[in-house]
Amino acid sequence: MKLYTLIMLKGPRINKSLLAMTILASAASLVYASINDRAAFSATLLPTQSAPASESSPDAVVESLERALSEGKTGMAHDRLIQVLQRPHLTSDFLLRVGIQFAEQERYEDAAQAFRRCVQEHPETFEAYYNLALSDIAEQKWDAALATLQQAPQQSRAEILACSYLRGKVEGSQGKTNEAERDLSDAFNGAPQNAAYGMDLGLLYVREHAYLQAAAVFQRAAGFESHSSFLLLGLALSRFLAGQHNQSIEASKKVLSMEPDFAPAQLLLAFALSTEGKLEDAEKVAHQSLSSPHPSPYMDYLDASVLVKLQSRRYKQIFEELRIAQHEIPSCGLCYLAESKAHQAQGNLAAAIADLEVATRLDPSFPEAWYRLASLYRRVGRRADASRAQDQFQKLKADKEGREIQMLRDNFLETMDAAQPAQ
Repeated sequence: MKLYTLIMLKGPRINKSLLAMTILASAASLVYASINDRAAFSATLLPTQSAPASESSPDAVVESLERALSEGKTGMAHDRLIQVLQRPHLTSDFLLRVGIQFAEQERYEDAAQAFRRCVQEHPETFEAYYNLALSDIAEQKWDAALATLQQAPQQSRAEILACSYLRGKVEGSQGKTNEAERDLSDAFNGAPQNAAYGMDLGLLYVREHAYLQAAAVFQRAAGFESHSSFLLLGLALSRFLAGQHNQSIEASKKVLSMEPDFAPAQLLLAFALSTEGKLEDAEKVAHQSLSSPHPSPYMDYLDASVLVKLQSRRYKQIFEELRIAQHEIPSCGLCYLAESKAHQAQGNLAAAIADLEVATRLDPSFPEAWYRLASLYRRVGRRADASRAQDQFQKLKADKEGREIQMLRDNFLETMDAAQPAQ
């Protein structure tokens, strides 16, 4: 079986040198690429009156579309596509190549037209259904994607597993956790050597807080792909969230031994070391990461937080790092909590209170911020405000996971969704 697809369900692309925990947009997108040599075209296109025959060969058409799309001439490429699709007897290879060109530029509706034509003229071609489903997923047309997969001719074990995998992706996006787990498990158990299957099943378990199950999946998948940074990162993340901090530290170090500047692993390692009370070691990792050309705002936050815990007097650095984090991280109540602690350490209670007031506005369900705010209100004699803040604290149930761990989990999930390829 030839598959022409390599899918990446994600939001905006992330430069690998940047910290991959940036909060991403929720809209999904795709990137397609060939993973096998394509068969030679069996026929050429009929020439049009407006173009010489040589420009109408399959390769020439694809190249002209690629050139127009790369130059941002999307309108021209769309018009050319409409002209091409009016021709009879287009080969499946050609239609797949055309669709891939548009999909690579995130022109999913145009890509879907090419794949849909391929389905109509070559209903035996599995890749056409699969690619059409991917285009539907990119447009969040979940029901259409499922209908396309249902119609796909699944002649081989690999095709059956591929459809099961994509169904699981769609069901997960629809919030159908049980169905998603079933289909992703079927795909992974049928082909555990496929890193994408293990990645998505592992991430599903992380989302559901089933961290030990996630760790088991990532560990098995990494057994087949021992040099996969993202599988090992998934293992380290699930170990950390399961409370197995030392194992998480070792897994993170293994990733960094293969890829020393891999920012997500640096961040996770620093988090784990900090949680274990190894603050000096955590600060060293953070300092190294912040020395990179494009440091992450999350690492700015973490380094500032660690310095506060170390009772460092490097206040200029602390406040500068927190300013960066506050600007780059949406609604970062944690940033203002750390800033409040630094201001309190300086004896500036008014500023410490102002920080906590911002934190509670950004996150009204932030227990620690309300607790500390009540304490500071009492210290400055604002008893009514202290009573109100204390009441807010009492109303809030204690989180099973602290805010830092929630931030770590949620943003790593978005990162790994964005960065990992799924076949």
